[in-house]
Amino acid sequence: ISERKVRELLKLFAEDLTATQIANISGISRITVNAYLKLIRTHIAKYCEERNPVHYNNGHFAFLPLQSPGSTTNKNGVTIKKSFYGIFKQDDIIYTDKLNIDSSWLYDWLKGKLDADQTLIEKYRLDLYNGIVDFNTVKLFRTNNAYSGVSKGRSQIDEIDLFWGMLKSRLVKFRGLNGSTLYLHVKETEFRYNYRNEDLFELLVNIIHKRPLHLSKQ
Repeated sequence: ISERKVRELLKLFAEDLTATQIANISGISRITVNAYLKLIRTHIAKYCEERNPVHYNNGHFAFLPLQSPGSTTNKNGVTIKKSFYGIFKQDDIIYTDKLNIDSSWLYDWLKGKLDADQTLIEKYRLDLYNGIVDFNTVKLFRTNNAYSGVSKGRSQIDEIDLFWGMLKSRLVKFRGLNGSTLYLHVKETEFRYNYRNEDLFELLVNIIHKRPLHLSKQ
């Protein structure tokens, strides 16, 4: 599509419209809109990962565009299909991480069925996170640190809770619980939350100017 149409699509995306709404307003086919939205979300995910203090290391960063296939079942017979995500706040910025850890162990630990394993906690830096999300049950577990494990009580509502509320509502609105698109929706929510007081359209234009959309097709 033309550059003018791309800018129109970006502006509508920045306003948080669905693919159907964007297609109806812009006159661009739904298939084309979805293809461009995936490219835009991939750019956003890369942008967020490049600024993540956990992943960024000497110019390299972890970028996971798709959900890992397959599922696991824990000892209680609970099927774990989707990855868990850690959420933490640093310097007034919210960050999210896809946790590449044994989902069965993590599920049982979050449910309080296992004692904290200091080796695993240190290896995966679980003490860094203010909360861990289980998207299989769509639940946020608030955590303390490597030694006290999962928080049993209710804490005061803070930015982690506000971010989680925004993420849940967006996943429902955009049907983002599909395993293949979950990562991109989580990263888009991280982006929108952290830059909610800025002009998202201008920010997206600057991001794409530095890294053209077609580079995300590879």
